[in-house]
Amino acid sequence: MTQFMHIARNVEVWIFGAFGGLVLAACLDQPDERTARPASPVGVVRETELAQPQTGVAQPMYVVYVVGKRPSGAVKRATRASAG
Repeated sequence: MTQFMHIARNVEVWIFGAFGGLVLAACLDQPDERTARPASPVGVVRETELAQPQTGVAQPMYVVYVVGKRPSGAVKRATRASAG
């Protein structure tokens, strides 16, 4: 029984060491050049300015800004009950 406990303890140490090695490798990994560059500004529009029409693309009729929270279940039930 002590032999089994000794093997189990060794496996536990190896698993913990392997996990620690993976974490260390991830921390020491340098970002490659592709991820270090900033995103391209193409297609980026500030929130306060309107997007310009693009040729060859279907134009939307409206721009909708969703503000606020979704109604809770109780509010939905109350709305349904008062509607019908």
